[in-house]
Amino acid sequence: METKGPFRISTKQNDTGGHELHLDFTAEFRAMNLAQQVDGMQNYMSSLANDIAGLDEQDPSRQGMLTILQVAEQLAPHIRANEIPLEETIVVSLEQDNPFGNITLQN
Repeated sequence: METKGPFRISTKQNDTGGHELHLDFTAEFRAMNLAQQVDGMQNYMSSLANDIAGLDEQDPSRQGMLTILQVAEQLAPHIRANEIPLEETIVVSLEQDNPFGNITLQN
């Protein structure tokens, strides 16, 4: 299931064998004014939460969607405060020993 959002997401394997999410804000999102960005992020999180609620607990897409929602929820206050340089890639390291991943933001 794909929900169109404010960023493009790719996954990469890091040097230690773990995985990383790389988030790049879309040109459309970067072109919005701050109020539109805040609304866009909120709408994305609501849409993603609704999509997750419609999935069976065992659906393989559910875990990834929950992780993306968690990342979006962590980014939202920083978007609202205009603290994130939207032209930079955000890297989220996922730890393998935790099924939900340990999320750390790096620029």
